Amino acid sequence: MKKVDADLIEMFSRPRLEEIIAGLAGRRVMVVGDVMVDRFIRGTVERISPEAPVPVVQVQKEQVLPGGAANVVRSLAAMGVQTELVSVVGDDQEGESLAAMLLEMGCPDDFLVRDGRRRTSVKTRVVAQHQQVVRFDHETLDPLAGTTIDRLREHFRELLVKMDGVIVSDYGKGVVNKPVFDALAAGCREAGIFLALDPKVKNFSIYHDLDLMTPNTMEASQACGFPLDSLEAVKKSGLFMKQRFHSAGVVVTRGEEGMAIFPPDGDMLLLPTVAKEVFDVTGAGDTVIALATAAALVPGVSLTEAAGLANLAAGVVVGKLGTARVEPEEILEYHRKLVAS
Repeated sequence: MKKVDADLIEMFSRPRLEEIIAGLAGRRVMVVGDVMVDRFIRGTVERISPEAPVPVVQVQKEQVLPGGAANVVRSLAAMGVQTELVSVVGDDQEGESLAAMLLEMGCPDDFLVRDGRRRTSVKTRVVAQHQQVVRFDHETLDPLAGTTIDRLREHFRELLVKMDGVIVSDYGKGVVNKPVFDALAAGCREAGIFLALDPKVKNFSIYHDLDLMTPNTMEASQACGFPLDSLEAVKKSGLFMKQRFHSAGVVVTRGEEGMAIFPPDGDMLLLPTVAKEVFDVTGAGDTVIALATAAALVPGVSLTEAAGLANLAAGVVVGKLGTARVEPEEILEYHRKLVAS
């Protein structure tokens, strides 16, 4: 078992980090999964309601951002990756708002399926003094109609021949299901395209034939059926998931304990977190799958380097409020500060 700790800084000399980031530009990635609108209502709490024992939030700011798979697109676009999104929204105002946000990011909405039988998912978070008070979810969780699945598969056939890689961002809202995943995995195998997955526990039975998956500790524990309460258990979980899901590589995100990397060849590598301040972890998983996948597509970049870049990017993101993205300059500046510290 090899441990990577202080070597994280040495892994990336400034020229090497710049080289990898420059290599991201022009990579072509298709993102498939559940999209949503992330709405944040921010304010302060100074009193308890006289009507009930609940805090009264004095609203100061409201913010609307692309969430779920759309946030993966946002992370990729910020790094110069050419991105296409295949997903489903309702035929409603929120769906049009999401499409408009995609266009602003430079991602076409041509492959966003509008389904009038569904509503676009919206997560509304009320936040006071950097603490989430409550969250409201508006969404449709019914299975996709057969005609909608057919349209998704048609989009796969049209797009896969143009892609370097595919990211499945599964939030368990219905877009990722067995017929959809089977069609996608088969298309990637046939075309020799890199397939990465950010999984959801409820869909473990449908995943297969992956190049990379990025479960968190809870998801890894659920996949394996035992707690990850020791390094030996963490190592066992990674090897188990590689076999169960036929995944060439696995990266387990472990929160404040960093990452455990299981490359296609070789032993487990432990990468400590580089986050100095944590204000909000919303969207951190999206950043990890986006950066790790895009970097893995750059010629000459190993999974360890790709995960290291994703770890740096996540360290930047969790220091921001809301569903955040990271710019190349921020990663380079963050790395400079780590080296200097």
